[in-house]
Amino acid sequence: MNNMPSSCNNGYQATVSEENEWQWLKVQEILVNSAFSGIGTGLGLALVVLTLATTNIIVGVMATITIGMVTGGVLGIIPILGWNLGVFESLNLTLVVGLAVDYVVHLADGYMELEGEDRIARVKYTLGHVGISVFSGACTTLGSSIFMLAAKIIFFQQFGIFIFCTIGLSILYSLILFTTVLAMIGPEGETGSLRPLWRIIMNFIRGKTKKHTDCKTCKGKGFHRIGLGEDNTPL
Repeated sequence: MNNMPSSCNNGYQATVSEENEWQWLKVQEILVNSAFSGIGTGLGLALVVLTLATTNIIVGVMATITIGMVTGGVLGIIPILGWNLGVFESLNLTLVVGLAVDYVVHLADGYMELEGEDRIARVKYTLGHVGISVFSGACTTLGSSIFMLAAKIIFFQQFGIFIFCTIGLSILYSLILFTTVLAMIGPEGETGSLRPLWRIIMNFIRGKTKKHTDCKTCKGKGFHRIGLGEDNTPL
């Protein structure tokens, strides 16, 4: 614009065709930003919720990475099917994280439920007690989405494809990849656990210090000074 003659340096380009290219470019920019902001917000909230639900930051991070891989797989399906990022696709992408979190959170919670065992035993327990329910739930959701594939309205057809792909990838990554990683490098004992931090906070609120020890007869609900009996008499 600065190199144009003075009579033309205030010019601008308008779209005179029916496609209205410039307006569509702005709409596409908003759709892309909305889709990725929705995915980023969902993954961030999933990390916080999974970490608090499992009380273990390592398991929470592993589960969030699994959800991110499912989301990446669904994103890759869009160009494979020949779709462009439109209003329907952007709206559906904001729902992917919410759909993908359902199965991995149950497996993560099942892994943390069994305490005092090694990672192999915990994974076996998770697959035996939670895996069957997770797989059955995925089958019912996949079955219900199949009916949407025959819909005449494009939105419902695309939504059915999104649900089918999301649930299919989610159950594969959860039951196969996530459990395998847990069996290989899953946390044992209190590694990565938030419970020591929770105990420190609770002891601070209760006024317990290093000079105190837990009461044995009251199942840890009370404490007394070290060097005194449980009836506060000197040892």
